[in-house]
Amino acid sequence: MQTLDIKSFQDNLKDIKSVVILMPENPSLDTVAGATSLMLALQEAGKETTIAAPSPMIVEFNRLVGVQKVTDSIDNKNLTISFEEYDATSVERVSYNIENGKFMLVISPKAGTTPPNKDQVIVGYRGVAGELVIVVGAASRDSLGKFAKNEELFNQNTRVAVVGNAPVQNFTQSLELINPQASSISEVVHDILESASLNVTPDIATNLFMGLRAGSDNFQKGITAETFTRASRLLSSGARLEPVTVVNPSPSPTPVVQNTPAEWTQEPRVYKGTTLP
Repeated sequence: MQTLDIKSFQDNLKDIKSVVILMPENPSLDTVAGATSLMLALQEAGKETTIAAPSPMIVEFNRLVGVQKVTDSIDNKNLTISFEEYDATSVERVSYNIENGKFMLVISPKAGTTPPNKDQVIVGYRGVAGELVIVVGAASRDSLGKFAKNEELFNQNTRVAVVGNAPVQNFTQSLELINPQASSISEVVHDILESASLNVTPDIATNLFMGLRAGSDNFQKGITAETFTRASRLLSSGARLEPVTVVNPSPSPTPVVQNTPAEWTQEPRVYKGTTLP
């Protein structure tokens, strides 16, 4: 049963500024194509967007526009500064100044102690900057790996949308954008973008076309008339076609016929023995 609640999705987009897009462990090309297309469309709509997966991207995905922005970390909200191998009790005071428009953090050590040196400074991020979490291609929350137990992502105040072409589990109180009749996740994403009036650029169309082709096994699996209609619309939106690589089987080696030794075809020699006197 199709459950594309586009109206609720549009309502959620209206009043948010930041989005986190998550993929499961070891995502397919179709999943990555759909997720990166959502990222590109939401960025064009002015949303601050983070896209992440718990496992690294493989070389095959490098054809997709925006795949280089996929990260394995979603901590991007608060800048943190810490000091490696420095006694925290040596700090007397932490303050800041604004000088000539520049922010300056000041670490004041206690009397008789030395300040941390610059080689001990560690800069990082903590916290998730995402008012809406969009999960693409995950069968369950557990398939999100290390992200599954992140309480900042999944709590009672988090707005979560799940995108896919198969039923999902363990996503409570989520907005489902699911169409089991679609041959690929990229088909579902295309429907979402068009229905939500988000722009489908040539880069987005190219990603979705590649995902649609991969998800349908080159238009051989689970296809309907709608599959070809969507493919046609993607081409009209500027999708760039990639040549299909056909791998020809290696020719069988020709057996080498060796010449038969002449003695093999001669009459057998008969041993007559020795004549005794």
